[in-house]
Amino acid sequence: MRPVAWAGSGPAIVAPRAPVDPVIGHGCSSALRLAVEWPASGVVVVRIGGEIDLATVPRLTELIRQRLTAAALRTVVLDLSEVSFASSAAVELLLHVQRRAEHRGVGLLVVPGGGAVWRLLVVAGLRDRFACRDSAAEAVSEARS
Repeated sequence: MRPVAWAGSGPAIVAPRAPVDPVIGHGCSSALRLAVEWPASGVVVVRIGGEIDLATVPRLTELIRQRLTAAALRTVVLDLSEVSFASSAAVELLLHVQRRAEHRGVGLLVVPGGGAVWRLLVVAGLRDRFACRDSAAEAVSEARS
């Protein structure tokens, strides 16, 4: 059986009809992975993997909000290098975190990686708005000094 295609003014949309047909979209690896580390006094690393979209942003916002309320916090390292998909909701999350960090006087270092988050920042024209680092180790080293 062939997939059904709908044609309109744009490209055709093909709906999978058999288990062997490919799924169109950003894939099925939507599991959100979170890890929090305190590698040095006053420095927290929040590692996020998986997808950042409208469904996952509330949980991420709450987790980061909790970390930003730590009394002796100097720097938050937001490691997004393992994010496989980032919708426009990720931009709003980053801007929210940046505003909260500035309000508390806490430094924010972002590790976008070379994938989804990096592309989103470049496309949105926000690459220079954030203090981006190539790795969490580099960001932690900078935060310690």
